[in-house]
Amino acid sequence: MIIPDVFSDIDPIAQSDGPEPACAITYTPEFVEAHNYLRAVLKADERSERAFELTTICLKFNPANYTCWHFRRRCLVALCTPTDDD
Repeated sequence: MIIPDVFSDIDPIAQSDGPEPACAITYTPEFVEAHNYLRAVLKADERSERAFELTTICLKFNPANYTCWHFRRRCLVALCTPTDDD
């Protein structure tokens, strides 16, 4: 398992290619695990440090994943935006 225990409260979301995928792509188990958690974090729109770290893991597998880069930027903006407490 490559995903830290900090994600134990998240239910990963498996990729759905439909009942008969035209061309199934074989991914490593680590890639599948990381991206299953990424889909869950994206669905929850969680912009946190752990979500940012998850994008780091996913981008190591596929640096051309534009969705991951976009979400990473959204995490950065959220993490760098001052709050009322600041």
